[in-house]
Amino acid sequence: MSELGTWLHVKAAGRDLLLSTLDLREVVAPSPVAPLPGRPRGIQGVVIHQGEFLPVLDWKNLPGCKEPSTSTAALAVLRPRLGIPLERMMGMVDVLPEGWRETEVDDPAWPWAGAAGLIGGVPVALLDAERLIRLLRRFRSER
Repeated sequence: MSELGTWLHVKAAGRDLLLSTLDLREVVAPSPVAPLPGRPRGIQGVVIHQGEFLPVLDWKNLPGCKEPSTSTAALAVLRPRLGIPLERMMGMVDVLPEGWRETEVDDPAWPWAGAAGLIGGVPVALLDAERLIRLLRRFRSER
């Protein structure tokens, strides 16, 4: 895989992740999440962001993730209008084109992680916004 761009290295759901700056609108301070009655799996509720409801991801419902062990330090707002709770931001990183590998189909994160980039020799999953949205839509249709 050859990915171009800059990546935000974060910790979320107890694991290191990369977020594409192309998918990212902004990173904001967290605010209390209002739960929705009958909310679909994968969504913990909504926050008001720029005068509109913004659904917030529920990590513990995603394959390969667990409930975050620490409180939310920031909320990444993706372009597809989804809030991603972050435990920590490590900073911006560049990954060389040869530093990417496809996510293995047997990896529990495969439904939402499009690839892994090597950061300090360690593979770090890339959150694929399109895959994540497809997964959340599938969860919604399964209700």
